[in-house]
Amino acid sequence: MKTIRKTLSIILAVMMLLSVSAFAASAECQHEYEGTNFAPDCVDSGYTFYVCYLCGDSYYDYSDGAPALGHSYGSWYPVDEATCTLEGHDKRDCLRCGASEIKTTSVLAHVDINKDNHCDDCGKELDTNFKVSPFDWLVAFFKAIAQFFRDIFA
Repeated sequence: MKTIRKTLSIILAVMMLLSVSAFAASAECQHEYEGTNFAPDCVDSGYTFYVCYLCGDSYYDYSDGAPALGHSYGSWYPVDEATCTLEGHDKRDCLRCGASEIKTTSVLAHVDINKDNHCDDCGKELDTNFKVSPFDWLVAFFKAIAQFFRDIFA
């Protein structure tokens, strides 16, 4: 146990001496910085990274950098096609950095092309003896308009 304490004490003393000498060296250095410019990307603004080649001191300067560019997304493409029972998903990718966005697409209506009162895709029995009120048509119309604008501005 005593040897562990002695060893830790020696390590601590050496670390303190090194930190004091590094501080003294950096305080005495007449810093000669060399800068490297980094261009902005989709998320981060541009900056210059300066390093003193005498002592290694460094800092970042964001004052002369261009602002972040923002993502440049391509077109939406389907990842999961919507069906009459499940929502679908569309995706688009940033052309610069590869980041992506995903949006959900609405469930599709049942289809009965052969008129047998069953959905041709999922087989669900369809009720053909229902009446649609004008209010239902109005609600469906506004939902379609809302989806249209979501697709345009998404």
